[in-house]
Formats: sequence, structure tokens, C-alpha cells
Amino acid sequence: MSGAADTPDLADVPVADWHKARRRFEVISVLAKAPERTRSDAEAAAQTLGCSATVVYRLLSRYRADPRVTSLLPGRRGRRQGQLLLAAEVDEVVQATIDEFYLSRQRPRVSDLVKEVQRRCWTLGLPRPSRKAISLRIGQRAPVEVLAKRSGRKAARDRFGSATSSLTAPWPLALVQIDHTLVDVIAVDSIARQPIQRPWLTIAIDVYSRCVVGFHLALEPPSATSVALCIAHAVLPKEGWLMARGVAGDWPVQGLIECLHLDNAKEFHSEALKRGCEQYGIAVDYRPVRTPHYGGHIERLIGTMMGKVHLLPGTTFSDVRAKGDWKPEDAAALTLDEIERWLAHAIVGVYHRDLHRGIGTTPLAAWERGIRGDGQSLSRGTPILVSDSRRFLIDFLPMERRLVRREGVFLHSIGYWSDVLRTWIGEQERMIVRYDPRDLSRIYLLAPDGHYYDLSYRDLRRPPISLWEHRLALKRLREEGRAQVDEDAIFAAIDVMRGIADRASAATKTARRQQERRRRHDAVATERQPTGTATEQTTPVGPLPPDQRLFKNVEEWT
Repeated sequence: MSGAADTPDLADVPVADWHKARRRFEVISVLAKAPERTRSDAEAAAQTLGCSATVVYRLLSRYRADPRVTSLLPGRRGRRQGQLLLAAEVDEVVQATIDEFYLSRQRPRVSDLVKEVQRRCWTLGLPRPSRKAISLRIGQRAPVEVLAKRSGRKAARDRFGSATSSLTAPWPLALVQIDHTLVDVIAVDSIARQPIQRPWLTIAIDVYSRCVVGFHLALEPPSATSVALCIAHAVLPKEGWLMARGVAGDWPVQGLIECLHLDNAKEFHSEALKRGCEQYGIAVDYRPVRTPHYGGHIERLIGTMMGKVHLLPGTTFSDVRAKGDWKPEDAAALTLDEIERWLAHAIVGVYHRDLHRGIGTTPLAAWERGIRGDGQSLSRGTPILVSDSRRFLIDFLPMERRLVRREGVFLHSIGYWSDVLRTWIGEQERMIVRYDPRDLSRIYLLAPDGHYYDLSYRDLRRPPISLWEHRLALKRLREEGRAQVDEDAIFAAIDVMRGIADRASAATKTARRQQERRRRHDAVATERQPTGTATEQTTPVGPLPPDQRLFKNVEEWT
């Protein structure tokens, strides 16, 4: 597998190169899975891609070494067949004009686009590109995207959408649905065992086998981060995760997903999610508006799981009529960690082993049949596994660009430092910084060598905080009329707020909820503490066992 240094950050890949790599991925991934490849197959792929069979074999070798879109990005040297070279400034004008002018409901002609591009270039004193160069860049856009923006989503669905009215999948991980729900049980805090609130569950189902591929439990409403954590849980191995929670049983579901089927909620449209999925070849398909039958599989799963939690103390039931005069707050007894473990037992020990009437067997048996085959139906073989679990999650985290200064890197008005930063002090280009909203005590800097490096607080005496606490502190400071907000003021405000929450935790549900969020945040921050000195932590982030860091269910606030 190619090294991390060969993998560019997704945000830095030109749009034209990305679309070309995606087209290559669609063709080469199919060719790679063919059980008996022939020369004619390679020549057919070459004709589709507009290249020679030799190039196809070269791309196939790169795909085998690294089955991701970025491994098929075009090289930056030499002139490619069918590709016209433009200066970066001119290409940027062409791409911007296509987005702003051509991809509109007014549907201007290509000739109109050419005139507009040339007018903008003339105004900026740039060379004017030819019609052929502009048409080539239109052709590099996905046809479904072009039609949706020029004629509407319905026209794109009618032309490119599936002709069937229900979802089917040929094998495991071919299609996975994700959705959220409020769990019908009230959680208690882990200190006073007093009720706080109903938690949110983000859960994913494999349409072929009906197996639960992953889930994430949280106190905060669904966000882009909770979706990323659910996807990471779904894709990565679960042995360590189960062991850390004392759950006995087999949960073999793992591997890269081929297609995600999502509704149109805001958290499913984040750029981090879209680019992260594209990086690993995970297609994203959004449910058409007002078509609830397309989400039937995940909704039935949620109904099944909520039916099981109605047996728990503190259940709110799904129907107010079933609740009667029952007071769930009086009976609530389970913490968020305990509810999570209960759900894991319910999935691994019961749901996966129960007969599913929709498929005529158990989900676990259907999964095994889809992976290994039974001589009668198609099988997919061993799923593609992620070799670097840490990088997989980081590729989905929120991103900012920051300059490296003598004082370090500043994000959310907080300074960060590591000795490795000395190498890039004075660089004029802003560098990619990613952060985990659950714990701001550490961020990840993408260096020019392709590695992510850990940066810690510049002042190591600072306590770990979450983005949720950070935002509450800013709100408090603004309410106090503070025009100037700096790092000292933020941490001082958080310290005061934590003291208030500690003193009031036995009195109010809101304070107990805040205290429980902080406890869970402190747990993940403790696990992330480096084992050596700050200087030793300048080594790049490498793969870590998922049970150590990835799936600790603490709260996120995005």
C-alpha cells in the first residue's frame, strides 16, 4: 500500500482531477473484482477511459495496492490524451464560471458559457481558453450533477435514478442505511444516578443481511461528527470495542461500505462526510423527498430496537397512550454507558440471531451467506478492510486552515504547539488542521509530507474541554459584555461554569446533564493523553486499535 506521503489531502485535490479519478475508480474497481480477467476486458476498460490497455494495467496495479480514489488521481507531469493544459488561474476561472453561470436553472448554452469565461479572463488580464478546453471541463463533471443543477433533482432522478420502487442489495455492504432516533428510555447520570434525558441513537443497517453494521449513542442531537463516528464503528473491526464493554459474542460485520443511503437531514450533507466517503470509494445516495418507503429497512430496525428498550426501567414508551400514568423519571436507572452496553448485547446476542421474516433467515446467517456464498446466490468475498483506522476517522473530522506562527497554531482562540512546528514557521501557505469536537485538547496538523501530527495545548496546564463547553463559554462572555475574548478568558469562564454545575448537579436536570457530558469528555481526553514527553509526540499519527480511541462514546457538539 502506498505511503501516507503519497496521499494528498482531499481539500487540495483539483475538482477536474477528482472527477477523473472517480471515473477511473468506477471502471477499475469493477475490473479488479472480475474473477477471470482477460486482455479484452482491459481493452474494453481502456476504451471507456480513453486510454491504452497499458495504462489500464498500471491503474489496476495502483488500485490493488491502495483501493481508494486518490490512488487513481492523474499525475501532474506530462500531457495526457484528451487533456488540455491551462494555467491554474485560468482553470480556476473556468471552474468558477461553470459553477456560477452554466450550472443554473436558466440553462445557458455552451457558447454563452465560452463568451462569459473569455470575458472574465479578459477582465483579469488572463489568456482566454478555447471552447474545446471549456467543453472538456464540462465533460469532467458528473452528468447527474449537471442535470440536477440545470433542470432540477426530479429530472436527474427520472434520468439517472433507479427504475425500481424499493431498495435491494446484491451482497453485504453493497447498500447501508443510516438514521437517527431518540431512544425511548431516560438515562441517569453516573454520579447521583438521577435522570437527565433521553439519548440519541445513530444506527446503520446493511440492507442485504439486515445486520446492524454500527451505531453511536449520544446525549446531543445528531451532527456530522455523530454520523462519522457511526460510520467508523460500522467499517472498523469490533472485537476490541466489544471486549472493552464486556460484551460476549461475535459481531463480524466490518469492511468498506459500497453505498450509503441517507435522508436529506443537514448532518448528512456536510462536506467532511461527502469527501471522506469519496476518498474511500463510498457512494452516497440521498433518499428522494416524500418517498418514505425508501427508508423502510432502517425505520423497521429502529422500531425493533425501540420495542426492546420498552422493557428497560425508565422507558418512555413510543405512544403516550401506552405510557398512561407511568412516570419514567421515577424508574430511570441506567447510565448512558449502561444503555450502550445493553444495546450491544441486544444486537449481538438477540437481534442478529433471531429469524428475520423479511429475508427468511437470521441476519447473521444472511451475512455469512453473502460473504462466503452457499452455492445458490452471489457472494462478495472478504470485504475490503481499512488498514489505518486512525486516519479513517480523521478523514471525516471537521477541517480548518491555519498559519504556523512562532507562537504555534491557533484554533478557536486557543494556542497549540509541538516541536515539529519549528519546521514550518514562516510558511506563507495555510495548513490543514482537523479537530475532534469532543476534545479540543489535541488537534491534527496535516504536514506537507502527508502525515497528520498531534498538536497539544501550548499551555499544558489547561484542562481538556469540548467544543460544546467552548461555545457556552463564549456565550457567557458575550452576555457579560466582553468585547475582547482570549484564551485566558475562555478557560476562566469554563472553570466557573464547571464549578456552578458541580454545586448544582444534585438540584437540576440540566446541571446533571452538563456534568455527565463533562465526565464522558474527560474519559476520552484521559485515553488520548500521550505516554511520552511533548517532544516525543511529534511522530505522525499511525493506526491504533479501535477499542483504544475511536469508539469511546463521549459527547460531540457540532
